[in-house]
Amino acid sequence: MGFWGSLLVVKSDDQVSAQLPEVTESHESVFLDAEGGWRVWAIDREDPISENELSMMVERSKAPALCAYVMDSDCAVIEALGVRTGFWRTCLGRESIAAYMAASGETVEEWFPSADESVPAALDWARDAGSDPSESRLAEALAAVPDPFVESIFVAMLEAMGVRSVSDG
Repeated sequence: MGFWGSLLVVKSDDQVSAQLPEVTESHESVFLDAEGGWRVWAIDREDPISENELSMMVERSKAPALCAYVMDSDCAVIEALGVRTGFWRTCLGRESIAAYMAASGETVEEWFPSADESVPAALDWARDAGSDPSESRLAEALAAVPDPFVESIFVAMLEAMGVRSVSDG
């Protein structure tokens, strides 16, 4: 059984629970520390981080924020908000997302742009974050198939966006 929850990318040393009332300390842990003051928090709760909560994080940190809602480590819904670039959404693991969405009768194409269509928004977010992204590596990460876990693709996407890990793993 894989991870269910949110991976929240913020430029802040403060715990998420200190900034978002719906997140408790017992349900958060550092997933990854990254260069430039970025931190990825694992938020273990049933509900994904909302667009409103993402907006609160951007307002408080004065920096873009990004969240991946991970479903059983199979796939992830990526939602991001920049300071100047606005909200955007994509997904990782399209085939798995399609399987989760099948019961609702909705399709991946109704909710998410293709990997290729997602690259410009991701590049804009990265530049808004002050990073130097790699377009080719980003396109590769957004089109990748989880093998076996989506979290490694998420980290590859962040690295391609210029949010580079300072930890060993």
